[in-house]
Amino acid sequence: MKNNDVFLKKGQYLAPTFHTYDFQDFLIGITKYENPMDTGVWHSHEKALISFVLYGHNTEYRKGQKIERTNGAINYYHSHELHKNVYNTFPSMHISLEIDTNFLNKYNYTEELIELAVRKNHDANFTFIKLMSEAQVNDLQSYNSLEMLFVAFLENSLKSQSEAVFPYWMQSVRDILNDRWNENISLRELADNVDVHPTTISKNFKRYFGCTLGEYTRKLKVNHSLSFLNSSQHSLTETAYLCGFSDQSHFTRIFKSMTGYLPKEFIKV
Repeated sequence: MKNNDVFLKKGQYLAPTFHTYDFQDFLIGITKYENPMDTGVWHSHEKALISFVLYGHNTEYRKGQKIERTNGAINYYHSHELHKNVYNTFPSMHISLEIDTNFLNKYNYTEELIELAVRKNHDANFTFIKLMSEAQVNDLQSYNSLEMLFVAFLENSLKSQSEAVFPYWMQSVRDILNDRWNENISLRELADNVDVHPTTISKNFKRYFGCTLGEYTRKLKVNHSLSFLNSSQHSLTETAYLCGFSDQSHFTRIFKSMTGYLPKEFIKV
């Protein structure tokens, strides 16, 4: 490190606004850049850290690379790893998870396995929003809930299939679902589009996607709803309709189950 580089101890951040929730083996940090300001200070963290972009945009520099980080981006940083972030969009908000070596030892994880899980990125959006929600509850049950959420994220990510091994028809299924995310496509229509029997999709979908067809489509809808809610340009009823939900009540129920927040609560985060 150079003399002007900043070393951040556990729970310290460069953001002008931040809140921390310390849970023994890990710490949740919520950071906000609400107004335009000078950024781009070279720094490192005492603890290994995962950073998730809830909304906003910044350009990151590290290891000779330039990385554009937008909504949903997730990155792993080794302890003492030097980097800097130049913020281009305000407001921007991140969820950070600082990991103590006690957690690694407890579950026999290595930093390399944590980094691999982050790269495979299985359901990071919903995991980290739920981590933030549970941290803000901050009661006697929160530690166990947070631990279970994080371990499930790591295990599911490590076990998830690479898209490179998807059969051609399953790749087509994925593309159709992602392109038509706000529609309610029947299994029969999906099967006809990829020229396989519906039973073939039913038997194999969870193997490749780690969830059922219904769960996957609901995740897509809720994931897209996040940008609608952040923009504040649409009412909840309009957002529900635009994202393909039958009504606001249905949208609210599914959103709560996947994020831990009611939509109107998430808007205020």
